[in-house]
Amino acid sequence: MRPGAEGKQFLFQIVLTVGLFLSITFVPLVGLFAGLLTPTPAAIAVLRWGFSSAWLVPACSALFGSLILYLLGLSYTIPYLLALVSMGVLIGYGLGRRWSTEKIVGFSSLIVIGLVVFVLVLVFAESGGEVIRLIEEDLRGVLSAAFKDMGSSSIEYQGMESKILETVPLIVRIMPGVFISSILAISWLNLLVSRRYCRITAGELCLFEELTLWRSPEPLVWLVIAAGLMVIFPLDDLKLVGVNLLIVTGTIYFFQGLAIVAFYFAKWKLPFFAKGLIYILMFLQLFTSIAVAILGLFDIWFDFRKLTKKPA
Repeated sequence: MRPGAEGKQFLFQIVLTVGLFLSITFVPLVGLFAGLLTPTPAAIAVLRWGFSSAWLVPACSALFGSLILYLLGLSYTIPYLLALVSMGVLIGYGLGRRWSTEKIVGFSSLIVIGLVVFVLVLVFAESGGEVIRLIEEDLRGVLSAAFKDMGSSSIEYQGMESKILETVPLIVRIMPGVFISSILAISWLNLLVSRRYCRITAGELCLFEELTLWRSPEPLVWLVIAAGLMVIFPLDDLKLVGVNLLIVTGTIYFFQGLAIVAFYFAKWKLPFFAKGLIYILMFLQLFTSIAVAILGLFDIWFDFRKLTKKPA
């Protein structure tokens, strides 16, 4: 650990990483959102000082965090801490190497997805291939407990609970798409925060490509078309694959839609509070989120930001 101000910053980032992750468990609701930023301290450290100098931040965060989780009886969450810290390292490394946005988000997400798949394979082997049934049972238990805590025993209320519990098999089968989309969103969020912090504190070191000009790879649209065909095909298993693909690709086009919205916010110079209200609406209102994703998809053909240069 370096002495002086940099040593204090190293220590602060280690404590912050562990604190953000622990907030998921110990701080209701707010902690869940704060915990999403667990990768950011490692990303900022690697970006500003380089991995050869900043490796102590992710390494000590993983070590001390794992020890604390073990002592608190939360050992089962250690792989998720390691995955998020690794995500932060890749985000910082990618920014330092001037990787493209999709490369940073893709690689940093893959390391988390790979670790979770590895854990699921181990659970699958231990459960004798009944991991899906176990997940369904756990989800039913969580939902039943939630309804019990609400404390209503009316016939209508019980009927609603019964209908929701009947959808558990479907929910479990679309979890892969939801999970991958969530990891992509977490990576994207930490990328935004890391870029913002770096630009404020490090100036010229942090001259990145403008995210307001970002667009997804054009061949991705064929995956959307294939997923749509799977959904209308009369085979349940194929429909589920299509739905999961639509969830993932819809998330990517939502990012592109956000980039378009941010581009025009900057062009029109909207005040901060107006932008904040619109962003909150886009994230919390389902139909607005879908509209933003559709905006991103149609940008392929209509080029709303006029990024494609027309031939002279």
